[in-house]
Amino acid sequence: MTQDHLTATRILRTAAIALVGLSFASIYIFHIHQVGFSQVTANGKSEVSAGSHPIMLFWFGLSVALYVALMIANDATVTLGVASIKRRIVAFLVDFWFSLLGLSAIGALLPLCLEAMRTGHFSWTFERSYTENTDVLLGVPLILVTMGLMFLYFVIPLTKGKQTVGCLVMGIKVTPPFGEEGQFTFSQAVRRTWFEFRGLCTLPFTLKGGRDGGGRTWYDIETNCRVVLVKYE
Repeated sequence: MTQDHLTATRILRTAAIALVGLSFASIYIFHIHQVGFSQVTANGKSEVSAGSHPIMLFWFGLSVALYVALMIANDATVTLGVASIKRRIVAFLVDFWFSLLGLSAIGALLPLCLEAMRTGHFSWTFERSYTENTDVLLGVPLILVTMGLMFLYFVIPLTKGKQTVGCLVMGIKVTPPFGEEGQFTFSQAVRRTWFEFRGLCTLPFTLKGGRDGGGRTWYDIETNCRVVLVKYE
């Protein structure tokens, strides 16, 4: 890695840490109670709510800019060995929060706008104890689109040999079987992401299974990958 690339990666990492911290600070400072859309029906009663905030849309814009920059300028040097499970879990949680919050902030605009058309007044949040036809038509597609985009959030960096925001923050990288600087094909990246979700969502079983001599979990072995530590200096 050249000195210019190293400097760019350091700057991106600092920006990523700051942006993740800003997400929590914004929610606390601006007293944001909900980001996204929710519809719950139980015992014959329904609760429908949605919420976003101008600061969260601004945060989403910064997040997209950071993500694009990571796909262009980030080049991590792999030098420090195998990443620990704890570090990998934290990286996944950061990525999950980062992607879900951004997509929920922008996705909530649709139900908020529909509610404004229905009531004649726009509000950054609403809550009601009954459903409308638009709730049913909107709910499932919005969830599916959000899940699909979150999945792509993890897939795209693998196809470019880059890190996700969580991996950048925690100093780790997923490497393919054919070289530390290599790139996954799209199908390989999809398969890897799917198995990683399964592995991290069933952590007790993953941890119980242990790791092989190379520090790989069962889903690393299944996809013939390694998760390694990287350094930025």
